Amino acid sequence: MHKSIFSEFFYLCAAILFSAVICITAVLLVLSANFYKSDKRSYLDELMSEALRKIVSEINTAETIDIELLEQMCIDTAGDTEIIFTLIDSDGAALACSEAALCSHKEKPIYQETISRVSENGLYELSTLDNYYDNDFFNIAYEISLKGNTYFFFGRLPCTDFNNFMIRLAFTMAAVTAVIIAVVFLVIFLSTQNILSPIREMTIKSRQFGEGDFSNKIYVADNNELGFLAGTLNEMASSLEHIEESRKTFISNVSHELKTPMTTIGGFIDGILDGTIPPEKHEHYLKIVSSEVDRLARLVRTMLNISKYEAGELTIVTKDIDIITVILPILLNFEKRIEEKNIDIRGLDIGKFVIKADKDLIQQVIYNLVENAIKFVNQGGYIEFSFEEQENALLFRIRNSGEGLTEDEISKIFHRFYKTDKSRGMDPTGVGLGLSIVSNLVRLQGGTILVRSEPGQYTEFEVQLQK
Repeated sequence: MHKSIFSEFFYLCAAILFSAVICITAVLLVLSANFYKSDKRSYLDELMSEALRKIVSEINTAETIDIELLEQMCIDTAGDTEIIFTLIDSDGAALACSEAALCSHKEKPIYQETISRVSENGLYELSTLDNYYDNDFFNIAYEISLKGNTYFFFGRLPCTDFNNFMIRLAFTMAAVTAVIIAVVFLVIFLSTQNILSPIREMTIKSRQFGEGDFSNKIYVADNNELGFLAGTLNEMASSLEHIEESRKTFISNVSHELKTPMTTIGGFIDGILDGTIPPEKHEHYLKIVSSEVDRLARLVRTMLNISKYEAGELTIVTKDIDIITVILPILLNFEKRIEEKNIDIRGLDIGKFVIKADKDLIQQVIYNLVENAIKFVNQGGYIEFSFEEQENALLFRIRNSGEGLTEDEISKIFHRFYKTDKSRGMDPTGVGLGLSIVSNLVRLQGGTILVRSEPGQYTEFEVQLQK
């Protein structure tokens, strides 16, 4: 059976509250009873002291002990109260009692064990005096000496008021406890609902995130742990949304990039096989097919390089490298295209500049940047290299004349599969991954790369690497 956090938390709080209220009620009842008993003792002590003062004063001035006089003193001291005073001899027999003729002590002596306890420490207790009485009474007793003889002066008070007081107090405490428990239970219920409401929302929204629906984010107004958790989940959802969009874009772009050359290849191959393309043109179209196959191979290699980079499988071996010795062979590879566009190469008639880098990776970075510059330089334009040594780094720049880039294009230039409109027209075989790889490889070696452009004038890439 499913057990919710709400029920667990609510029942736990309810159990703690109920136990606490019961304990507090019990303590208050005990304290109230003790206070009541203490108050009654003070009351009995006061009357006992007054009675004893009269009795001792009278006996000490008289020649003999007058029992009738003692009894009258007990009656006078008791007055209209419910207190009963009794003078007991050492055998437990009653000599005088405020009940006078109705005194039950004269028919039944006080037990000797009770007399012994009074003789030892005095006595004050709510009891039946060792079952002497059928009911409990407030009992107080002292040992006194009259004319050289030992006597015991007892006082007792019915506990009816005490019992009624405790019953009323118990009912009152029960009513107050019931009200407190009801109110606190309501507060706990509402508080628990309020606390768990954001959790329920986060559960629902998290399930939606898991299903790919990122349209509604989690809102928690409280600036506490739940608010922090909601913010973290929203950040996670935004990241997942971005990843999902990137995945869709990736699949769309890859599908597009693969579909175009494969359609071309399939169409030409079918045309050769079914005789649509005459034999004298086979070589021409097979060259096109070969070009498209090369394009597919480049796309696959590029995607594999990105996968290796993201998986951390690219091993970097840094060493001192003269960057000029890397640039010159790459330019030679593009010699034919440079001559066809009549490009002026500038800035390489200088000394050497050493950097710490992985040779294979830096070759790929420069190859892609040079290829990009050659692709977009204008006919009869220039490609200019410049270098700036800093304390622990080297800045090298590659600038090409041409149409340049807009601000929007600059912000997207390093994105995967991004190609500007003019790039699609000028280089239909490209896949838009070259500059993305450049950016990743530069960062992988601890460097930075940025791009500047002036529309209609130039585009410049600046790379910073450690020396």
